[in-house]
Amino acid sequence: MAINIKNAEVDRLIQQLRELTGLGPTEIVKAALEREYRELRRQRRQTQLAEHLSAIQANAQQKANDFEPNSLYDEDGLPT
Repeated sequence: MAINIKNAEVDRLIQQLRELTGLGPTEIVKAALEREYRELRRQRRQTQLAEHLSAIQANAQQKANDFEPNSLYDEDGLPT
């Protein structure tokens, strides 16, 4: 898919990056898109992990609340 961007601000930014990096417009746009894609994937993964961790924490808390320490010992006070 070919694109044609007609935006003065984008042209200005690309020119500034060309001067700083020596890269061509295609390489500059490609690098920017790759960085944005990686960042969005990282953010999505972080959100998924946070949700998963929250579920694990809730499960662990429920199990901790249900734990009865006396269940570890028999009627004589010895470990079972």
